[in-house]
Amino acid sequence: MSKITVTEPAQAYFRKIIAKQQMDGLAIRLSVTNPGTPGVECGILFCPKEYITPNDEHFKLNGFEVVIDSAVSEFLDESYIDMGKDDSGDEILTFHAPNLKKNVLPEGAPLYDQVKHFLESVINPSLASHGGAVELVAVTPDNVVQVKFSGGCMGCSMVGATLHDGIQAQLNQAFPGMIKDVEDVTAHQVTEQTFG
Repeated sequence: MSKITVTEPAQAYFRKIIAKQQMDGLAIRLSVTNPGTPGVECGILFCPKEYITPNDEHFKLNGFEVVIDSAVSEFLDESYIDMGKDDSGDEILTFHAPNLKKNVLPEGAPLYDQVKHFLESVINPSLASHGGAVELVAVTPDNVVQVKFSGGCMGCSMVGATLHDGIQAQLNQAFPGMIKDVEDVTAHQVTEQTFG
């Protein structure tokens, strides 16, 4: 389980903004996007009680709780949340997560391995809800990522949008400036599994 510290001034700030929302059981969620990639980011969100899952770690504080998805808790271990001041002297919330850039793969892993891990751990779980999956075929010498769709994505009319608006956008965010393009090399055909 992660260890997090929320200072008393930060807790007072959270209590104040939670009270303004007037939602019973509203929690604060610490989130991580693109874990294990150069584009990893952390965030602080409101979390209505119906979005708290059995996979969440719970941190009970004075008047509210903080939740973290256990799948990303290692990246938020030793996090420290406090109040600070911005350049104009206004109070702001500060979030320090020293383990955010923790490597999932060995240091210096090839881009192919990094992209493959990202597709398997981030992209495929969301495609699975439509019975689909994507597989990394190659990363060309000029950093074009070639993928092949299967299952419900095979022959789906939305595969172009999934590729460019979903997968390519997420890869560009996770690997900023490292990927030139993403190409679908699937021989698409409509099957009984095709989604939509």
